[in-house]
Amino acid sequence: MRTETLEKNGWLLLDSVYTLDHLERLRGAVQQLQEMNSESVREQAGSVYAARNVLEIVPEVATLWKTPKLVSLISEVLGADAGLIRALYFDKPPEQTWALPWHKDLLIAVSDETVQLPGYSKPRPRAGVLHTEPPVKVLQSMLTLRIHLDPMTTDNGPLEVLSGSHQTGKELQVDGFQREQITSEAGAVFVMRPLLVHANGRSIPNAKEHRRVLHLEFTGIRKLPQGVEWHTYIPIIKNL
Repeated sequence: MRTETLEKNGWLLLDSVYTLDHLERLRGAVQQLQEMNSESVREQAGSVYAARNVLEIVPEVATLWKTPKLVSLISEVLGADAGLIRALYFDKPPEQTWALPWHKDLLIAVSDETVQLPGYSKPRPRAGVLHTEPPVKVLQSMLTLRIHLDPMTTDNGPLEVLSGSHQTGKELQVDGFQREQITSEAGAVFVMRPLLVHANGRSIPNAKEHRRVLHLEFTGIRKLPQGVEWHTYIPIIKNL
């Protein structure tokens, strides 16, 4: 039933995935980002609000996310070659906010500049790592997990999605889909296809709570088309 819901809507919310102890370990891992002096980490007024290349600067994240429930779901959806390929971090710190308009996640991180091939956009660096827009079948092979380290409420700029919009490929189409506002408790995991149209609203003025999210991207394709290589590929069945 859960995979049918995911394929129909393009998203799925899993409640109470992490115990309090496991959640604290995840929070402790991302807290290290506050102490990093790196182009991968973005901060304002002393608070980190975004970070790229999290697998490189906080390596324990590569295994710390794992629970039997999540590994089972990813394997069921993506198959035997499922692998972790990228990790990002977002926050809306107290009394700070930002917003993103409707969009789809169309970029992947690749290993070098050889991606001058049909179906790929010209690779461009982001925080020292090359990114390209791949063929649509690559994006359709992917799954994103957004681990909520804090509650996501109507006050702190929750995620909004257009259910079913992942079925339009790369086209950004916003009409004709049901708009959903996602709220959750800490420890919940939001599962989505990257081709799902989604947006983030602003926090209310003087919001006092963090809204920390560990964003993990997975693929079911070990080898990219035409010999292109992932920047990072970590099989999820390793070390279980």
